[in-house]
Amino acid sequence: MVEERSARPRHHRVALVPLSAALILGLALSYYGYIWAAPSVNPAELAGALAFWTGFVFMVLAFPLRAVLLDFVRSLKTALGPAVFGAYLATHLLLYGFILEGIVTAIQGPQLLGVSTPALLVYTDTFVPPSLLSALLDLSYNPAIIFAFPPEFSVVLSFYSISLAVVIAVLVVANVVKTRELGKLCTATKMARSFVLLPVVGVVLGSSCCVSVAGLVSLYLLPVALADALASNLILYYFTYFVLPAFAAVVLYLNYVSVAKFSLTLRGHTGGLSLS
Repeated sequence: MVEERSARPRHHRVALVPLSAALILGLALSYYGYIWAAPSVNPAELAGALAFWTGFVFMVLAFPLRAVLLDFVRSLKTALGPAVFGAYLATHLLLYGFILEGIVTAIQGPQLLGVSTPALLVYTDTFVPPSLLSALLDLSYNPAIIFAFPPEFSVVLSFYSISLAVVIAVLVVANVVKTRELGKLCTATKMARSFVLLPVVGVVLGSSCCVSVAGLVSLYLLPVALADALASNLILYYFTYFVLPAFAAVVLYLNYVSVAKFSLTLRGHTGGLSLS
């Protein structure tokens, strides 16, 4: 048992090496994008963003969210886990991408790029001058993936937004798993199932935070005079793009931890009751 426990940190350190290498490679390729000219899609920017955000997702799930990942993997053996993950991920990406495009449209004008028929567009953009901040912005916005459905609907996605959506979706599924376990424990211990209500509210608030708050931001921006409020609009856009997804992930993680601790306490009172 002692050997098994001591082996786990070594395995973690071994996994950390390739994941860190992926992040460094992504940042290096983003810098290399400055000298690799491309008309619309810069291969270095595309590969850099793919390497960086793939490493980021695996690192987050393998280390700070390891317990969440284990519950998520366990849920994939049921019909509910994949269904919740797929439905939430698709809904989040479509609605959040649409709302972000609405915010950009409110700031800069129509963004359908002159497309008159449904289309899928992919392009990259290189921020200048070359610097660490520019490289991080390159990673955050490249590639721009646009689903256009003229005249009213278009969705703008990036590897950053997709990566955060995957992490949030995993957290949503893990929260559902833990909340169901809590409900079964409440039934087994004859406790009021109203204890499950608060975790459910936490899941709903966390999973809808990005879409609901971003939607309010976009509704605020539409009637605003662009010339008078451009600076504040940009701040709201950056807040919506960068802060809201991270905030939603933190809310869902804290909800998961609280439910897990409560479930563990109930199991202690029942002598490790099995719910399988």
